[in-house]
Parts: sequence; structure tokens; C-alpha cells
Amino acid sequence: MKAFVTAPFAPDQLKRLQKMMPVHHEDWRETKNIFFDAATFAQRLREENCDVVIAEADEIRKDLFDLVEIQMVGACRGTPVNVDLEEAALRGIPVFYTPARNAEAVADMTLCFILMVLRHIYPAIEWVKSERPPVPDANEFITMYDAMTGIELYGRTVGLIGFGAIGQRVARRVAAFGARVVAHDPYASEEVFQDLGVVRHSLDGVLAEADILSLHVADVPATKDLIGPDEIAMMKQGAYFINTARAAAVNPDALYQALSSGHLAAAALDVLWDEPVRADDRFVQLPNVIATPHLGGASRDVIKHQSAMIVDGIEAWLRGDRPAHLANPDVLARR
Repeated sequence: MKAFVTAPFAPDQLKRLQKMMPVHHEDWRETKNIFFDAATFAQRLREENCDVVIAEADEIRKDLFDLVEIQMVGACRGTPVNVDLEEAALRGIPVFYTPARNAEAVADMTLCFILMVLRHIYPAIEWVKSERPPVPDANEFITMYDAMTGIELYGRTVGLIGFGAIGQRVARRVAAFGARVVAHDPYASEEVFQDLGVVRHSLDGVLAEADILSLHVADVPATKDLIGPDEIAMMKQGAYFINTARAAAVNPDALYQALSSGHLAAAALDVLWDEPVRADDRFVQLPNVIATPHLGGASRDVIKHQSAMIVDGIEAWLRGDRPAHLANPDVLARR
């Protein structure tokens, strides 16, 4: 076996993998190449004589399996949406993946956003950088100072929609600041809520109680427009809105109206409906919105996490054990 790695990969984990098999590494961030075309991908695999594929963005589906023999697949994704799991299982190809690889990073970003909007950090930075008289007019200074004076996280209620790996980490972080946490997730166990001291609520209950609402839902059909006009209307006057999950979960017109009218005090958005985000995006233009270009999971540590998880999976499979993160467990019957 020989591995063809196109995902960003930690050097120490490449060395671990090289002890198991030869490795060819083409980081897509350096090559600027993502294999969406099966014929091109298959040709590269043949050229390098590789039958193990470790990828982050490349498409690994039936048409690729038809063109080249593959022994194992590593998908550096929280959910391996770029891999045909059913076809891989039918062919006896294990698919290892990396759930919660970026959970710590996104939880950090969420906490950062919460503190920034509550304390008006971005306007304060902009004011410091702005050109102004050495000794500003007293009334102007008082007005600006009052506008930049925010509120504390302590004692506030943080509402979480989605209470999986990221939502749980956010709960731990904000609880350390003395915030109360309520959450809605029909799939999370009661034990998780109890262990973290989080109040379980219906969606409507979270919307009504939250001073700060943060989304942590998956991008699936069931969550499309989950937060629409009716849901935003349930939120408190002057509440804050955080989205580091997916833009599709929110109705953009409803959110824009709520921010423009002042029903919501501010929002911090790492995901927008048109990406990559442009400077003339209507949300970017709002003075009470902080927008970033989908960076929530983009920490260097995420590369370390995903690399170790994939190599652990390969090592366990070769040893004859069941890997901890096997995306297609049906393959075990064909082992």
C-alpha cells in the first residue's frame, strides 16, 4: 500500500504514517488543486502508484472507485460528505474520518464573538485607529465612550441551538464566565445536559430566554431556515446573535430586518449566504455586525487533530482492531 495525501497534514503524523506505508503528500493549499474530476484524480493515483487516499476536499465517489483500486480512505472532515460511504462499504473500503476535529477552534471563535459584541470591541478598536483631534471635544468623547460601553457576560443567559461537540464546548466556556446556559437539541442525551449543568429547552424556550443566541447545527435539510421571521420575533429585544455554524440555518431577510430595526442589538457572523464574503455584502455594511470569512475552524491545531485521528484509524485497521472513527461500519462485515 501507498498513501496519496492531499489534505493538510502534520509532519509528525506523516512520519507515523510513513512507518506503515510509503506516502506521497500534495497539500491542496499549496498545489491549489482540488480533485473534483474522477478521471484526473485516478490518473494521479496511478502515476504515484497509490491505493490509500487521504483527502479533505477531493471528491471520492463511485466513479473514482470504478477507475482505480483503493484500499482505504481517510476523510479529514467532521462529516465525510465528500466520500460515497455506501459504495466504499460495498467494496470493502474502510473510510476513516475526523469528527469534532475543529470543535475547540469553533468554540473559541464563538466565545470571542460573544465577548466582542457584548463589549463593543470592534467599534472601540476602530475609534482608537481613527483620525481625531489630540484633545477631542468633551461632548463628542462622552458620546463615543457611552456608545462603546458594553455589558458583561456574567449573569446573562446564553442560548445554544445545537448541543453537539461544539455546543457543549461553548457551554463550558461561557459557564466559566458565570453565564447561565440553556440549549435545544433533540438528539443530545439527557446525561450531557445534566453533566454540564445546562437547562434543556424547546427551540421556542431557548429563543425566548436567550440574551445571546448561538447556532451550532449541522448543514442538513432539516435545519434550513430554522431561524426565520417567527423565531427571531420570539427573541428578546436587544438580544445578540452569533452564527459560527451555517448561514442556511437562518433566513437572511429576517435577520437583516431584525438588525436594521434594532430588535437585535448586534450579530457576529462567521458564515454568510454569499461566500467568499464581499465588502459590499449588506450584512458587512451594517454597523452592528461583525463578519469574518468562515474562519471558525481554521486553527493550525485542527491540522494536528485531523492528522492524528486519520493515522490512528489506519493503524487500528492494519492491526485488526476496529477504528474509533469509522464512517462506514458496514465494511466490517466484508473485512
